[in-house]
This record gives sequence, C-alpha cells and structure tokens, in this order.
Amino acid sequence: LLGAGVYLDYVNNDARLVIENIKEADELGGLMASHVKVVGVLHDDNGRINGVKAKDLLTDEEFEIKAKMVINTTGPWVTKTLGLDDKNGEGEVIRPTKGVHLVVDSSRLRVPQPTYFDSGIGDGRMIFVVPRENKTYFGTTDTDYTGDYKHPRVEQADVDYLLKAINNRYPEADITINDIEASWAGLRPLLSGNGSSDYNGGGSNTGKVSDESFENLIKTAVAYSKDEASRGEVEKSISSLKTASAEKTLSPSQVSRGSSLKVGDDGLITLSGGKITDYRKMAAGAMELIRKLFKELFNKDVREVDSKKLQVSGGHFDPTNVDETMKFYQKIAMDKGMPAADAADLANRFGSNTSRVISYADDVEAAPGLTLADTLSLHYSVNEEMTLNLVDFLLRRTNYVLFHKDELMMKKDAFVDEMARIMEWNEEEKVAAAKQLDETIAESSLAYLK
Repeated sequence: LLGAGVYLDYVNNDARLVIENIKEADELGGLMASHVKVVGVLHDDNGRINGVKAKDLLTDEEFEIKAKMVINTTGPWVTKTLGLDDKNGEGEVIRPTKGVHLVVDSSRLRVPQPTYFDSGIGDGRMIFVVPRENKTYFGTTDTDYTGDYKHPRVEQADVDYLLKAINNRYPEADITINDIEASWAGLRPLLSGNGSSDYNGGGSNTGKVSDESFENLIKTAVAYSKDEASRGEVEKSISSLKTASAEKTLSPSQVSRGSSLKVGDDGLITLSGGKITDYRKMAAGAMELIRKLFKELFNKDVREVDSKKLQVSGGHFDPTNVDETMKFYQKIAMDKGMPAADAADLANRFGSNTSRVISYADDVEAAPGLTLADTLSLHYSVNEEMTLNLVDFLLRRTNYVLFHKDELMMKKDAFVDEMARIMEWNEEEKVAAAKQLDETIAESSLAYLK
C-alpha cells in the first residue's frame, strides 16, 4: 500500500439533516406539517394548479391547502404524485432502487475509520464499512424496487449479498445474520429515462463508454498512428462517443444520479432525482426558477436565499471551529449535571440548539428509568421537532433503534411512560404506541429473517 484517500461525505445523520432543514424553514417563516399525505391536487378555473388535497394520517381528516405555486419534491413518489394530476402532461418517471445497510457491534467488525472497497464479486459495485457509536455498519445494495414505497424491507438476498462481500474482505470476522443488531432500507429516486437535465451540476454520465463506440475510437486512433486517418477523424470519433448509459438496458448502479427540474402543463413544478450530496444545488436551482415564475406570473419579488451560506437549525456556529464549539455546548450540558459522555452526545446531536434542549431542565427532571439527557431530548423533540410517536423519536430523531438497541431494550418501557405523560395518552394509546415500537425494533433487527 503506497497511499490512501479519506472520503467524508457519507458520514452524516441523514434523518437529523432533514429535520434540521425543516426547523430552519420554520424559523424563516414556512409552515410545516408532519404525518400528512397529498391525496389530490386543486386547479383554478383556468386549469392552473393552485393547491393540494391533503389527509391527516393521524385523524384521517381531509382538507385543502391553497397556494400560488406547487412544487413536487416527493422523491421516490414523484411519478405517483404526478399521477394525481391529470392536467400536468408528460411527467418524470422514477426508477427507484433499494439500498440496505446492516449494523453489527464493533467487537464483531472493527474498522478504524470509514473504509471503501469493491464488492469482490465482479459486479462493479463498491461497499462502505463505517464505524459509528461503538457499532459498525456496512452497505449498500442497489437493486430495482417495485414493492411498497412506504415500507421497503431488508430481504434475505440483501443480507446474503452484503455478508458475502464483507466476509470476503474480512475473512476472520465470519459475520452471520445473527450478528446483525439493526438494519435499514431506503429508496433512491433515480430517473428512469437517464436523460436528466442535470441543471444542478450533477452528471448522469457513468463514465463507461459503449463497446461499439470504444472499438470505433481505438480503430480510428490506430489508423491515425499509421497515417491512415486524419486528426479530424479522431476528434470526430471522440465527439461521437456514446456512453454505456445510453444503452437500452442499464443495471441499477448505472442509472443516473442526476436530477431534473420541469414545469408541467398546469404549472406544477417537479424536482426529481439527485442525491443527498446535491441537495443544496438542487434546491438553489429550484428556488431560482420559483423566484422567476413569481415575478413573471404574479409580479411578486421573492427574497433570495443563498443556499451556499445558509446554516440550518443546529448549525449556527463557525464551521471552521467545530471541535471547540462542541466542547462549549458539552460544558453547558455538564453544568446541568449531565455526565460528560451524555453531554457530548447531546451537543453532537443538537449543535447550536443544545442550549434550547438544556433549558427544559428548568422545569423537567430525569424521568424514572431515563437519563436527564434522554428526558430533555424527548421533551424538546416533542415540542420543537414535531415528534408525534415513539418511532419518530427513537428512529428518526435519535439513533436508539439503529445503534443503541441493547440500551433501548432496557429503557423502552420508561420511554413509553414518559411519552404518554407528555402526550396525555390514555391506556389504549399507550399500548398501541408500545406495539408500534416493538414492531419497528423487531423489523430493524431482522427478526422475520432470523
């Protein structure tokens, strides 16, 4: 080994990134709703879209939301959402692929830092192995998906694929399905046509050239070296190269990660495709279009937001001084009586909102069976992060289900009791919440496969 690179962009808490973006949008004047589903669209007398029909999934109440402009940013559901709008015209077709990650204890597979290697089984795919919170997780798969978008699951074939790759590269680890403590599956909203506009700077070119184009280029280059072809002919061969992504049948890993921004016949804007590392570029491009349309259609100036500099909720501090800032927030939590490890975890999760979380200690004590950090986090999350059930909190706002299962099993009942107290649940609601949490934990730990 002569050298190596360090690659950082996959080390992030995507669920926290989503919620912090939502909280910042709320701070900037947006109106947020959680557990609400679009079930239809509204049009004015001229056939222009002017809102949506929505359904509250907690009460089943249906209501209308009116708007001057509507943007469809529903990821894997983009095509399904367009299907609700019979006046949109031709829309984007999504080809979702499923990605799976598996979590084991670090004692079973220890890596010093995120590691990246080819699968070793000749499919041209790469595997990540990432240390996190005394666990190690690895993935990902990339397979076409046609099941329930709301509920993608890890299947036996996913586990077999990842264990084969891991045990090939770490033969002494001998990881089995019984070592897997938690898992998750997600969907990539890939563009089916592979002809994305990539207006946001993303590239749909896989870098692979079709066999026919490659052979033609080599043939021309050899002829040029023998003075049997001109430089112009070589340049023509290069400029007419067809990428493998233009071929009719693409493997899931070859499908474009680029994005598309389109305006339908009725004015519905659809932003689709892309990936997490592009999300700010995608948003910036969409906002530029929205500002332009507001001016043209309604003579209304919309304030510009610089997506490159916008700090999301929890991120309002000097990005060049992160370590010292985290120590400062950790000290604030320790001053309230928290152990150093709990205080550091709190600071890392909530960033510049740590002081807001800690402020709950003025009125709230540690709940029976929970730490002060657990209790304050839960109260803050219910009041300020739209946490409406325990799965919201233990899977989507914290990492308990994925990276702290042993601890969660000991605290589970205490979490149910405290959430019930905050939300004023009756016994029936409490039992239903506990059942939903148990089902989530069982599924994450792959009980149905084990």
